[in-house]
Amino acid sequence: MKHAIMIIGHGNDASIIQETINILDDEDIDFFIHWDKRDKKPKLLSENSTLHFICSRKVFWGTDSQILTELSLMRSVIESTVHYDYTHLISSVDMPLMTSDYFKEYFTKDAYIGFVTSIEPESLLRVKYYYPLRNIKIRNAYVFRTLTFFFKNINKLLGIDRIKYSNLQFERGTNWFSIKTNLLSEIVESNKLKCFYHSYLADEIFVQTIMSRFKPDKESSFKSGDSAMALRYIDWNRGTPYVFGENDIQELKNNVNKEYAFARKISNANIVKEVFKDQRITE
Repeated sequence: MKHAIMIIGHGNDASIIQETINILDDEDIDFFIHWDKRDKKPKLLSENSTLHFICSRKVFWGTDSQILTELSLMRSVIESTVHYDYTHLISSVDMPLMTSDYFKEYFTKDAYIGFVTSIEPESLLRVKYYYPLRNIKIRNAYVFRTLTFFFKNINKLLGIDRIKYSNLQFERGTNWFSIKTNLLSEIVESNKLKCFYHSYLADEIFVQTIMSRFKPDKESSFKSGDSAMALRYIDWNRGTPYVFGENDIQELKNNVNKEYAFARKISNANIVKEVFKDQRITE
């Protein structure tokens, strides 16, 4: 099977993603890369994988620019002349937890999408009102609270409620996923997308809502958490999320070629090298 790995990247250091490419470098695994327009596009190399850089935009955390970027990446995969069986979304600070051979053989389900048991009313505020924040840096906590509070009240004064008559069952979970490529068009062509434009933090809602039929119907399925459902090794207990460092190399090694496809977040490229340098890792 052929795989497309979509990468959302930014910054002036692409060494972690270069190590990810090195680990998964394979003629059946290609990379579709979006690099933030504000940063210099990195020089990435591969021997077997094909690397595609898509047209860049400025991406601002928490705004719908993240959703637009994901959709652009999906369209690039759909429009490719190569047929891909699976598509995966990661960031430039994620690393693989599978060798290339194990990775190619692992996936069997239609979709690996993370869901929380139920979406909280507070999370619905992210899409209930219009937030014209697309080109604004809101990561600062004070700016974020001030602007979202301001726009919520403007919407209330104008009587705007985007979800009241939408008839949508909103869902939430991690925004990182692995999915069969033939399902991507269902996302990019969905008439539900308009609810997620001019929102905030809705990158954790839009895929889950559109693809809600993949939400597990058994309570026990949620015990491992939404990140594990998406095959992502993410630790929210030690951080927001925790950034894996040099002291965590053995922990990451212990999870190679198990049930996680990628780990998030990684502090430096040396960690990826150290995790995979031991050739005794069994497949």
